Amino acid sequence: MKMKNNLAILLSLSALLIAAQTGWTQGKFTIAVLNLEAKNVGQETAEAVADILSTELFNSQRFNVIERQAITRILEEQKLQMTGITDMGEAVVIGKMLNVEKIMIGSVSRLGDSYIINTRLVDVKTGALDLAQKATSTTGESGLAQAISDLVDNISQKVQIEGSIIRIKGDLVLIDLGMNHGILTSQELAVMRLGDVVTDLGGTVIGRSEDLIGSLQVSSVKPDYSETSVGVFKLPFRVGDKVRVSTTPIKIKQAEIPKAVEEKPKQPKKQTRDKKPGEKGTNLEPPPVF
Repeated sequence: MKMKNNLAILLSLSALLIAAQTGWTQGKFTIAVLNLEAKNVGQETAEAVADILSTELFNSQRFNVIERQAITRILEEQKLQMTGITDMGEAVVIGKMLNVEKIMIGSVSRLGDSYIINTRLVDVKTGALDLAQKATSTTGESGLAQAISDLVDNISQKVQIEGSIIRIKGDLVLIDLGMNHGILTSQELAVMRLGDVVTDLGGTVIGRSEDLIGSLQVSSVKPDYSETSVGVFKLPFRVGDKVRVSTTPIKIKQAEIPKAVEEKPKQPKKQTRDKKPGEKGTNLEPPPVF
């Protein structure tokens, strides 16, 4: 029996690793939903909410969701529990163990006849809080299913599809988002330059600075990548800059920099002067720079 359990755990881990290596299907986020903290409600209710939440996230077709029984088996093998985890640092450790991109933690609480579901979506790579969202049922447990559905709709709308610039050739820019990610021809994409990690006074990572540096216009869409042309910009684009689907027109003063992509610096021209009548020798040149 123990050998069968170990085999199941190994198979689950292998599936996670294979999925991570292949980038998952359709470029969706990989997410694990941990059990929610129970506040003035039974633990069974909190676990049921987490189960429904996991199912609804999967049905939204925006996420690849790790099966919760697989999560439990893997954590039990590591002598860990996922019940009521609210610390972001601990959630990140578990997320790395599960090979997921995002991990969801939170709580279910009751105030009178109202049930409140609080969720936090944490980025496993950076440890930053991506999104905090809540939903309320004012009709007790009977309204929890609808509250969860509304919660997932809000999360799906706010979680952005993000990719990267992977190649620049003149004004042709390739990105790693395509048809399988929902990209459409003529779509406008925002180009973001990521900066330093932002921490609170206790040293906990709470975000990362970023700067909108320009836009791209999709000209051709392939299954897993797209060809784009340069739109507006204020800084030269680089391979690795982030791209996101923009829902509003991007306005940037284009005159700030004359080129949208970085070029190698040109060598300075040799300085010369005309020879005076009767002067011997060649035109003067600057001394070599070492």
